[in-house]
Amino acid sequence: MKKNVLIVGAGGVAQVAAHKCAQNNDILGDICIASRKQFKCERIIESIYRKNNIKDKTKKIYSRQLNALDIDATVKLIEETNSQIVINLAQSYVNMSLLEACIKTKVAYMDTAIHEEPDKVCEDPPWYANYEWKRKDRCKENQITAILGVGFDPGVVNAYCAYAVKHLFDKIDTIDIMDVNAGDHGKYFATNFDPEINFREFKKVWTWVNRRWVEEQVHKIRREYDFPVVGKRTIYLNGHDELHSLSKNIDANSIRFWMGFSDHYINVFTVLKNLGLTSEKPIKT
Repeated sequence: MKKNVLIVGAGGVAQVAAHKCAQNNDILGDICIASRKQFKCERIIESIYRKNNIKDKTKKIYSRQLNALDIDATVKLIEETNSQIVINLAQSYVNMSLLEACIKTKVAYMDTAIHEEPDKVCEDPPWYANYEWKRKDRCKENQITAILGVGFDPGVVNAYCAYAVKHLFDKIDTIDIMDVNAGDHGKYFATNFDPEINFREFKKVWTWVNRRWVEEQVHKIRREYDFPVVGKRTIYLNGHDELHSLSKNIDANSIRFWMGFSDHYINVFTVLKNLGLTSEKPIKT
């Protein structure tokens, strides 16, 4: 029996995932892409057909409109599409709603980022314990596979760390994860991913040092590192999702995350912050 996949979200990551699923739809079956704005889903589907990225042309690729915060509506869509895998690529505010719908329908769940509540920013760590891990027993009871953080960071870097622990080192003292985006599309300013979620990371820094959580100021601790290919880059100590799972699952004294920013990026972000445009609070006029 084919699995059938429901992809929730229609942003850049969802587009990549939809193309990869279509390239493997002989295994994954029918693919439904759902989002608040259905026309964005249709754009993705059009690009899949235009680039001929469909392996089995007898399988369906179609779209639906969905408010992913509505658990009942999501349950209904999972049942209508006969999906066995839900890939959550929407904003992280909907994680718990989608996971709850998957538990109710007993289907597999995947996401790429940790859950957040709109009015809570940089909560006390570990972040996964505040939300996702509270559902672990229910997933086990219902025999549901829920894989959290299956992007690159978190995701691939977690696999790298696990491989290092199991196969390369007898003991690990410190893990430094260094993330640099050296791309340039000619625009004046751009974030590495969803601007709203990206800016929410820059309220405070939670990092794992000497086996305890330490709070630091944003963009205060910096260093220069000479990377392969892209060369010397300035990186800043930052908080990030994978620290909150690696600190629980890997025996290391310190685990830190560094993100690269140019001086121009820091200057633009500082102006936006001073104007109050990076706040999570709604603007009132």
